[in-house]
Amino acid sequence: MNFNIEKKNNNSVLIKLDGRLIGDFQTIELNDRLDETLEENYNNIIFDLSELEYINSTGLSFFLKTLTKVRRQDGEVILCSLNALLNNLLVTTKLSSFFTICKDADEALNYLSKEKSL
Repeated sequence: MNFNIEKKNNNSVLIKLDGRLIGDFQTIELNDRLDETLEENYNNIIFDLSELEYINSTGLSFFLKTLTKVRRQDGEVILCSLNALLNNLLVTTKLSSFFTICKDADEALNYLSKEKSL
């Protein structure tokens, strides 16, 4: 799995995942970078999953752990650009109720802008 992190406005970062998310070994570097990002007060994380080909229970666990870590810092995790398979997986496991899900990164950034203004 490859990833790219891009800092945005509203204390937000966009993380684009590419490939297969199937093991803890794949998330070590990503977790380190997430921790650095949170230390810099970027506490809203948008995951662009448009290029994520496959995810298993370990990958789902990564998202839940990230959600817990981010919410402890009063942030939000948004999943966007989900393919049909991933969307069905989140609905079937009922994990879709824990995450904010947006159509794409622009919608996610707009959502965060509106949340900040409330």
